[in-house]
Amino acid sequence: MAQPPEPPVRTQERRDDGRTARTFELVALFGVVPGLLALAPRWAVSLGILASGLIAIAALALDPSFTRRELLRPGDLVADGPHRKALRTVLLRAVAIAAGLLALTALRSPAALFGFPRHRPALWAIVMVLYPLSAYAQELVYRPFFFHRYGPLFATPGRRILASGLLFGWAHIMVNNVLAIGLASIAGISFASTYERSRSTTLVSFEHALYGDLAFTIGLGGVFYSTVRWVG
Repeated sequence: MAQPPEPPVRTQERRDDGRTARTFELVALFGVVPGLLALAPRWAVSLGILASGLIAIAALALDPSFTRRELLRPGDLVADGPHRKALRTVLLRAVAIAAGLLALTALRSPAALFGFPRHRPALWAIVMVLYPLSAYAQELVYRPFFFHRYGPLFATPGRRILASGLLFGWAHIMVNNVLAIGLASIAGISFASTYERSRSTTLVSFEHALYGDLAFTIGLGGVFYSTVRWVG
């Protein structure tokens, strides 16, 4: 004898259970893990950033509901490409960011202005080349992975953007600098806004790398890098 269908209430309960589990997962991965890494040595933090990027790219590549070509589209950075308007916005925003970083560095530590490229040009050049790799790893986690897996938990695009940006800022507790958390939160909201509009991992990684290279060049790189752990 055929069994009657389950009542709608039980179906709704299953949906709610799924959302609750994913919410706990979000809190653990994006809330608890950065806090634990803040207590770890610097090498563990760097390893954690790269490992999280690899895990995110593997999870997305194995998810049949995710469009894999979104992970890398160099054409998104072409002046007359499909995201030319978003690219223009990113470049104009970068000019404003550079001005802000110059002003902040001049007020906070004028002696540090362009100190990195002036005093350690070889190491500065290496950072300029390698930092975009770190930026791409971070963006994989906080943009396509976050939006794809946890985006449905947020009712509006604005809430998704805010959550992604603030959690990105919180992740910078790992560098043991309150200023880094604040600046990264602002940058994270900008990155999340770019991704919400374009769904381009390439474009948002370019924006992240551009801001990072500007910070290291102008003199605020030390804010985002620490070799010490939180104490007392």
